[in-house]
Amino acid sequence: MSSGVSMAVSLDLEVAGDLFYARGVRAVGMDLVIGTAGVANATLYRHFATKDELVTAYLVDRNEHWWERLREATAAAPDARARIRMLFDFTTQEMATPGFRGCATLNITSEFPDTDHPAHVAAVAHKADVHAWMCDQLREAGATEAEDTASKLVIILDGAQVLATALGSADPAQHMTELAEQVLAATLPAPVG
Repeated sequence: MSSGVSMAVSLDLEVAGDLFYARGVRAVGMDLVIGTAGVANATLYRHFATKDELVTAYLVDRNEHWWERLREATAAAPDARARIRMLFDFTTQEMATPGFRGCATLNITSEFPDTDHPAHVAAVAHKADVHAWMCDQLREAGATEAEDTASKLVIILDGAQVLATALGSADPAQHMTELAEQVLAATLPAPVG
């Protein structure tokens, strides 16, 4: 793929993603994406034959960028426990961003409840990856029941994002961090020093 084509695909995904996230996937038609991106119908459809393909590509691309940002945010963390805390700090910052409409991945599962839909499958895969990352961090930090603890922390993480969106309030972010700290204190060995 030439860099010009890659740039066009990236631009299409960015424009489509912004529209899908701000308005909801069901409310955004391909004509709006084409008009907003300023591309020809043939250009968009050459890369994404259907809206379902575009939605799935948007979500995969968005989640790849999320992982990149998380790696950058946690790169300086001294240990796994700190990386977990930084995930919650990172999420709190996202929740405070103007235009925050919740977790894009969870939004996709709501809009596409069919578990066989490719966008739903991509969303579930991302959530499984987040859970696996959390398990890895917890094991490294000394948790004896990493799977169970990771599940609790992911529920706290996702639940706070849903409530922040629904209520338009910063309270869920604050409570999210407090609850996560309580779970970590109850399940991890006390920090040394």
